[in-house]
Amino acid sequence: MSDAIQRLPDGTLAFLPERLNRDPDVLRGLTNDEMWAALAVGAAFGFVLGIPLAIVISIAMAPTTIIASMAVSLFTSGNLLRNFKRARPEMWLYRQVQWVLQSQLHIGHTLVTHSGPWTVRCTHRRLIEKAKP
Repeated sequence: MSDAIQRLPDGTLAFLPERLNRDPDVLRGLTNDEMWAALAVGAAFGFVLGIPLAIVISIAMAPTTIIASMAVSLFTSGNLLRNFKRARPEMWLYRQVQWVLQSQLHIGHTLVTHSGPWTVRCTHRRLIEKAKP
């Protein structure tokens, strides 16, 4: 496949770039939304861990554990999500989260979940019309 950009006579491109509307990877394979979610989870965990340490040791332990747990959660979630999303479609992770929220917790939009064989219905009349030259 050629890497040269194909242009039509009027100067427009002859193809539509596939990554045009995707969120770019920001850090360690995470998109913007995934990065902010990892930071929020890390901050919440650091807050819960830091309050008892602040009472026992020093008040400076609360922000220290928040920042440290945010860094740890960012780098570990980068590795985990990169391996988890490998060789899957772009929207697979988000659909998987929606499915878990809807099926187990009954939160969110209803997803179409149908288990059964996939069929393509084609009438006999259409087949005859297609066969005619």
